[in-house]
Amino acid sequence: MRKDAQRTAKVLNHYRRLIHLLNQRYREEFIRAERLEADLAIVQAFRATWLFRLLRGLKRWLRPPAPPRPDSEAVVPLVLEPVRPAGRISLVIPFRDRPELLRDCLRGLRLSTHRDYEVVLVDNGSSDPDLLRLLDRLERRRRYRVVRRPGEFNFSLLCNAGARGARGDWLLFLNNDTCVLTPDWMEQMLNVAAQPGVGVVGATLLYPDGTLQHAGMFRRSDGVWDHLGRGLPGDAPGERSELRQVRAVPAVSAACLLVRRDLFFELGGFDESRPVTHNDVDLCRRARARGLLVAVTPHARLLHYESLSRGYTLTPPDAT
Repeated sequence: MRKDAQRTAKVLNHYRRLIHLLNQRYREEFIRAERLEADLAIVQAFRATWLFRLLRGLKRWLRPPAPPRPDSEAVVPLVLEPVRPAGRISLVIPFRDRPELLRDCLRGLRLSTHRDYEVVLVDNGSSDPDLLRLLDRLERRRRYRVVRRPGEFNFSLLCNAGARGARGDWLLFLNNDTCVLTPDWMEQMLNVAAQPGVGVVGATLLYPDGTLQHAGMFRRSDGVWDHLGRGLPGDAPGERSELRQVRAVPAVSAACLLVRRDLFFELGGFDESRPVTHNDVDLCRRARARGLLVAVTPHARLLHYESLSRGYTLTPPDAT
């Protein structure tokens, strides 16, 4: 019995020492966590001070972010300089029939706060009586001009014909199945286009359900050009809030594309050997080859009823 009692006491002492060691270890870890939490509170408090903001601003000034390069296909935010863009905009709108689309598009333009613009309507052989009557009325107004180019559909040819008939300093190519959402959209695009080093500017386009259709274009690994953020909610910020910033992109859609008139002709206009797709990407690549940036702004937003006027087509792989 005595031996059993001794053995039991030995076991109990062993467990007491073990529990004591565990308590010590727990206390040490608790104190360590408390210190870490206190240190974190100090850091957070410091970040809220003017000194921290001053040091952070000084660091950015000493090591400013690398400017976007035209030869890069990365999506890079642009730092805008204060500019006062000037000049008249010529909106070039190609179409064939579908008077309801053209009416909605032109009705949306009336909401625009920028008033120094003309509308060049490029008719690709319309035969709809309602559309022809609409054109007859519009031709009597000073703001509108009609360029007639019947024949097989060739988006590049139609846009080039409209550009030749335009009188503005800027060319804004616009699909007839678009509708303005932000009244100052032209000013927003002009502000980006007037930035040093920028050659071509696109807008943010939404589907009728409010999801993103276009926020710039990029080339996929299989060579097909696709739209950044396609299908995301219209207010999605992107992975690094890039969808809320003016940014340089590889290319933009000609559904809404702004370029200076003289630059457009220096680049040779749209390639008429590309009648349906890839013409916008090709123009953007030629602009970038000249050392100019292609940019897109989230502050110019339009609805785009993509595929209503011609049907949806993917931009094929780049063969050049």
